[in-house]
Amino acid sequence: MKAWLFMRSLRNKLLCTLLAIHLVMIGGVSWYFFSCYGDMIGTMKDDQLSKIADAWATNKQIPALMPLLPHADKMKSAYVVQLWDSDNHLRASSWPALQVPLQRDAGWHDVSAGDCHDCKWRVFTRSGEPGSAIKTIQVLHNIGYMKRVVVQRALSAIIPLLLMMPLSLLVIWLVVRKITRDLRAASRHIAAQETHHPHSVPPDGLPDEILPLIDAYNALLDKLRAAWSSQRQFLEDAAHELRTPVTAVTLQLENLRQHIQPGEASRQFAQLEAGVTRTRHLVTQLLDISRQEDRSALAANEHIELEEVLKESIEQLMVLADKRGIDIGYNGTARYQLQASRSDLRSLFDNLIGNAMLHTPEGSLVDVLLHRVGGQTVVDIIDNGPGMSESFIDRAFDRFTRSPDARTQGSGLGLAIVRGVAQKHRMQVSLSNRSGPQGEICGLQARVTLP
Repeated sequence: MKAWLFMRSLRNKLLCTLLAIHLVMIGGVSWYFFSCYGDMIGTMKDDQLSKIADAWATNKQIPALMPLLPHADKMKSAYVVQLWDSDNHLRASSWPALQVPLQRDAGWHDVSAGDCHDCKWRVFTRSGEPGSAIKTIQVLHNIGYMKRVVVQRALSAIIPLLLMMPLSLLVIWLVVRKITRDLRAASRHIAAQETHHPHSVPPDGLPDEILPLIDAYNALLDKLRAAWSSQRQFLEDAAHELRTPVTAVTLQLENLRQHIQPGEASRQFAQLEAGVTRTRHLVTQLLDISRQEDRSALAANEHIELEEVLKESIEQLMVLADKRGIDIGYNGTARYQLQASRSDLRSLFDNLIGNAMLHTPEGSLVDVLLHRVGGQTVVDIIDNGPGMSESFIDRAFDRFTRSPDARTQGSGLGLAIVRGVAQKHRMQVSLSNRSGPQGEICGLQARVTLP
């Protein structure tokens, strides 16, 4: 399994393939050099054997040969001359201790003699010239020693290849590393894309083999951008079309309020009014989401004191707080300034504080804190509501998603708007349940960590 995962890497495949090619090449060069060099040395040695024999073939008498010097390597590499008379008796030898019998046929022979591992001999046999006292001449040289020398020369010839192999692999590794680094950079570029605003991946620095994949990815992004643009346009058009009739219905309800008599009619009128209010709020949220996704209509950033925005949001929601008897408090122990869109920040905090007031019981508390936690400035919105199931917290920021335990009605868009604003301004938003003395859930805390 580990070997399979190892070979899934393009870099590992290239390095292993190149290593195998280098080893096969070194083996092939070694064999070729050994074969060619051995043939060349063998042919040269055979020619020398025949020339030495020819030189002795015309002697009128058999001379006494001077023995070779008693040095093992010298004796193994030297040519040994044996002179035989007409009775096939060995009359002279440059190495008397070497017992190589007279060969029956003239020419070259390979024979074994002696008790060493290099005791394979190449023998050239020929007859003496007419009138010569030498009947037969044999000249020998050690084949085993010659082959050992050829092997040593072949190994020395491949040393440059062995030394070059690590350098070649290093160069290949660096090239592959550069390519994979470019691929990782492209992967990071893709991973950093915003969900609804992806950008095309630039092909600069990428190998030609990867460009078709990049082109296909960019073409897919073009299609997705077109689909999202169409969806966003539909959302905005629908919200605008709904705004006019909802506003008209709201005005009509305002006109009818004074004519509604107390009792059942008043109760049903209040329900109708609440439904219209929710519809108007939903239309506003749809327009907010549409503006967030429309990068061509970005709001201008300005220098903002965060405390002012929080107080504006609290003041805006005081009507709802008074209606439900909620005591909303603000405590700012830190100051924070940032460059941002005031309308975006208002949308973020209006939704978080509004959610806290909607889900906390009537007559309870909602606290808004601007303070430092762990070296970072954060805004905490704390309520005394029923909290949220742990399994739902991760999905709470998805569009049109509402907790199944929620006691109030809503569109499920508020937290989606909050997440969009937070991502735009590099903030982090998290939700967590507050625990009581017995471990029970006693409220929800929404934390905005500022950049």
